Amino acid sequence: MITEGVQQVLTTLYPLYKEEVYKRREQMMRLTAFGAFGLIAMIFALLLSPLKYRLSAPETFLMALTSLVWCGLCCSLILQQQHRHRLAKQVLIQLEQALGFYEEGLFLERQPLYPGKWKTAWIADRTGTLYLSSLCGLTGIFLLVLILL
Repeated sequence: MITEGVQQVLTTLYPLYKEEVYKRREQMMRLTAFGAFGLIAMIFALLLSPLKYRLSAPETFLMALTSLVWCGLCCSLILQQQHRHRLAKQVLIQLEQALGFYEEGLFLERQPLYPGKWKTAWIADRTGTLYLSSLCGLTGIFLLVLILL
């Protein structure tokens, strides 16, 4: 059994880490949306440009390099947020365990408050892969449009 002081610290930290987990996930979504918007704007700017057929090789190379740098920057920021999200999630689970959320019968009769699979569900989370692959896919589309013009 944990002491009252430790219980108070845990109950103070729990909502802070829960908010941190949600904030990091939201940040990953915003970075993905921002990166996708930039790439889609580049695609439309290229397709709607009256000079698209007169691009020289250095201009084409520069545009391709710009899209790759943009994608790389966004992806690296998303990976950074994903790493911080996972760290916060691990601490959150430790707090939940310390508070007894996974113990059977502590809050609800004959069952835990949280299902045990929640302790490891974050490991199988593939949303980061979805964010990264969508940005890489849009970059690929831009490069394809650039090559075909």
